[in-house]
Amino acid sequence: MIKVTLILGAIFVLCSAAVINVKDERANIVKGCKSETELWGSADGTKFYFCIGDDMAIEQSCDPGTFFVKNATVSGCIPLDEVDDSCVYHVKAPVCEGEALKHPQPHEDPTLFYLCTAKGAKPDVLPCPVEKAFANQDGYLGCFDWSIWRKIRKCEDTD
Repeated sequence: MIKVTLILGAIFVLCSAAVINVKDERANIVKGCKSETELWGSADGTKFYFCIGDDMAIEQSCDPGTFFVKNATVSGCIPLDEVDDSCVYHVKAPVCEGEALKHPQPHEDPTLFYLCTAKGAKPDVLPCPVEKAFANQDGYLGCFDWSIWRKIRKCEDTD
């Protein structure tokens, strides 16, 4: 009987340890809770949150190539090619001639942009500074804070 108890106890300890050590490396616990019942997204669309109580939330990152969307029909990370045009650019690398030589061009990932340095060259992919996104629209050109970028692009907040 003691052997059975020890074996069951050991199994319980091992199972508990396995559960405790399982961690999604894309998740963080952060302070602040916008909604007790629904997910909400970050301004850049790459993360989303859900409350766990005591004004704390789990921050979860979307997979690369996806964008967090929350509307009447969808709530989650969806592929960029399914995201509304106002929230991402559906573009390919530019051909380095004409207008593309005069100023930076948008990239599908809003945190990046293309820059042509010579006619016929392959465009360089450059990043915006941290917490900024590239816009080339309605006279705006460059990297902007996410809140300004969303206004320029007419991309509704995900909260």
